[in-house]
Amino acid sequence: MNTKNNKRYKISCEKIETAFLTLILNHNYEDITISQICEAAEINRSTFYAHYDDINDLIIKIEAAFANSVANIFNNGLRQSHDAFIEMFTFVEKNKYFYKAFLNIPYISLAEKNTKSKVMTSLKDHLNNKDDIELFYRASFFGAGIKEICRLWLERDCKETPEQMAKMIFNEYTNRNENDIFA
Repeated sequence: MNTKNNKRYKISCEKIETAFLTLILNHNYEDITISQICEAAEINRSTFYAHYDDINDLIIKIEAAFANSVANIFNNGLRQSHDAFIEMFTFVEKNKYFYKAFLNIPYISLAEKNTKSKVMTSLKDHLNNKDDIELFYRASFFGAGIKEICRLWLERDCKETPEQMAKMIFNEYTNRNENDIFA
């Protein structure tokens, strides 16, 4: 039986995600169809629907996996360093075709909401005596800034290195102290 934790199920899931990420190289995400994904993955539609409700569900699940990878880079909000941002920009560059599409989707994703929550928790630890409203606005500002910087960088086809991008973040958001981004 093809259950969620068996090898065949996982292989089918990987084939579907790889097919979608390959298709996104040459198509706008809104133009990709389930038929195209199934053809590229060499599966039938019923296999697709055994894994995902629709393309939006597929995108959300891929996004969640990528968001977990980024969260792990920052140790779920506990590590804010120059090196962590280099790792983040390297990850975004490695997955640039997904992020080019994803960062242009006009909705606030679950990953963004979760990230804002983690940033607020981290800010609370770094900024004593700040109220939740201020933390909410600071986390929103920081998150929107990072998202837009990534989007513009990808639009420029990652001309700057991840190291240069991390340095820009630190120059903008710190008091020139690379050990504490929220100084």
